[in-house]
Amino acid sequence: MIDADLMHSGAHQAATRRTTALIVDPEIGSASPLVQRLIEEGLHVCLADSADAAKRHLRERPISFAVVELVLDDGDGVEIVDAIANSSPGCRTLVHSRFCNLSNAVSAIKAGASDVLPKPTETDFLVALLLDNASVEPRFLSSFPAPNSVRQEHIRDVYMACGANVARAARQLSMHRRTLQRLLKRSPML
Repeated sequence: MIDADLMHSGAHQAATRRTTALIVDPEIGSASPLVQRLIEEGLHVCLADSADAAKRHLRERPISFAVVELVLDDGDGVEIVDAIANSSPGCRTLVHSRFCNLSNAVSAIKAGASDVLPKPTETDFLVALLLDNASVEPRFLSSFPAPNSVRQEHIRDVYMACGANVARAARQLSMHRRTLQRLLKRSPML
């Protein structure tokens, strides 16, 4: 089920009839939980650890799903995303990389990626997103605090570190003294 590089011609014909997922990532091997989970979903999985191997897989068969790392030894992941978009227009492509930032995400989306995710990501969430299963919620999202509570906690910590001196805390927080006073007055947490 896993096509690391070479296939026999009979196996190649059988594989092209099944839905194929291409994983372009030098860190992911055939024993990876992601690969095993995709096989459980009934997909034919092709692994590529370089840009050349990915392009070879794209020439050999149509791809329905792809997971791409941005930084490869012999090329750029954005070029691979673009090649996937050109050779398999209906392919759902996820960029899953340790090098996610806003400019990389914009480049990947413009090249044809469906989503951009930072590593590490839960395997179940990654597979659900790849297969477009919107009903799955990642477990880790429930553990993140609300942005306002993080902001209030930071303001409270700086305020207390400054000995409850509003002017000094406002300078450290880069906000106007009166704004900090209003926040302290309105928020019971502070």
